[in-house]
Amino acid sequence: MNPEYFPNPEKFDPSRYDDLSAFPAFTFVPFGGGPRMCPGQEYARLAILTFVHNVVMRFKWEVLFPNEKITGDMMPTPEKGLPVRLTRH
Repeated sequence: MNPEYFPNPEKFDPSRYDDLSAFPAFTFVPFGGGPRMCPGQEYARLAILTFVHNVVMRFKWEVLFPNEKITGDMMPTPEKGLPVRLTRH
């Protein structure tokens, strides 16, 4: 990573990607692009989908605040962030 675009590029700091508008377009393309795009991109996508599938199927989801107020904006959002309790089936 280029220190011109990413301060302290060798430091592990996932929060640097919280505001992607702070970087010029295409400064971070983890899997590349075009005809030589990394085949690992599809593997990563499938790994994430498999993980989400297993969490959804193997756990019972209980909403902690079932009558939580929804704040209306461009995108409706639960006030408390919709916390859930996961218990194994």
